[in-house]
Amino acid sequence: MEVLLYSTKGSNSSERVEWVLNFKRIVYDRIEVNSDELITTYLDINPFGYVPSISVDGSVFSESMAIIEYLEERFPHPTLLGKNLNEKTYIRRVCEYINSSIHSPQNRTVLRFMRPELDEMSKRELRGEWIMLCLEKLSTSLCNESGFSVGNDFSVADIFVASIYKKALQHGCVKNDFYDKHLMYIRANESAEVSEP
Repeated sequence: MEVLLYSTKGSNSSERVEWVLNFKRIVYDRIEVNSDELITTYLDINPFGYVPSISVDGSVFSESMAIIEYLEERFPHPTLLGKNLNEKTYIRRVCEYINSSIHSPQNRTVLRFMRPELDEMSKRELRGEWIMLCLEKLSTSLCNESGFSVGNDFSVADIFVASIYKKALQHGCVKNDFYDKHLMYIRANESAEVSEP
């Protein structure tokens, strides 16, 4: 089986998929896609012009959540999407909130279109502020049963939360006690820690 991950350094969507691949111990080759390729040759792989994309034996899939769902179905052990219907739904709720409410509005291409007057530093600040504002709302419904985002096991929800929080820190945001504790808790899980990109 040949698995190729098309990724860009600094892409938290790519990090999510890489973390899942590592956690599930799926052997893959990582192909770095540079910014020029995103708008030229890479469009043959993914016409949206975004990373990540994954090729499994020649079948190409894009969008991080769709890829993760595919990987979970094709390689169900160890599971990352919960053990029962309630857990699975709560995990997907967290991922969907991060994907649509947090990630998309702060995306570089969205900001470039919506706020072209902003310089790069202003965009970084705005991106970080938006992430942290939304994470504050999310924190009230996380880690209610353990230090994991949902339930008592490491899941895709932890990956999404950790990746977007680390993105806020990259944009210069001040550390947050709640999310620092969450990161420390999931990193105390050896399988989660060694698989983190």
